[in-house]
Parts: sequence; structure tokens; C-alpha cells
Amino acid sequence: MKTMKTTMSKKSLLNANGVSKKDSLSKNKELIKRVDVKNSPFTIITVNKKHFGVMGQYRITEESNSIKKIKDDLEKITWDRIIQVMMILNEKLDQEKLKKK
Repeated sequence: MKTMKTTMSKKSLLNANGVSKKDSLSKNKELIKRVDVKNSPFTIITVNKKHFGVMGQYRITEESNSIKKIKDDLEKITWDRIIQVMMILNEKLDQEKLKKK
């Protein structure tokens, strides 16, 4: 597996009690882990101890408590997975065509 990339996503909500933005941000951090699946276009995302597979910005698996289950699902080449990937690529091509207009 490639090296794990970790990023911090901050929820920037100020509460009604007037907590400063800095205090609010530090209390509402959420750790998001990304693990690339070797020899594939897929990534496993972990948020709040739940895992799911993505291709780019598109989620392609259900949530699971097991990162191994997600990895196994993403490594299987099934007709469903092929169709998912084709639909994602088709949507990306359509988006690029719209940008050029």
C-alpha cells in the first residue's frame, strides 16, 4: 500500500455563546485518513472510525467498520464496479465538455 495521507478538516461554526472562531475550530476538528489502494484509482477514506471507498470525489462503496473489507471490495473486479467506473468517467468527460463551452 502507498503511504497514508492524513488531512485535517475543520468545521468552522461559531456558537451562539460568542466563542471565538479559534476556540471553535480547535474543538471541532475531524481527522480524515486517506489510503491509496495499490495499482488502482481507488482510495479508502476513514472518518470517525468508519471506512468507505472512493474514486476521486465519488464514493463507490458502503461504509464499513473494517478497512480490510473495503480494500477487498475495491480489489474485486466485478461488473458493478466496471459500470461505476465507466459512469464516473462519463460524468467527468461531460463536465469537461461543459467547461469548454
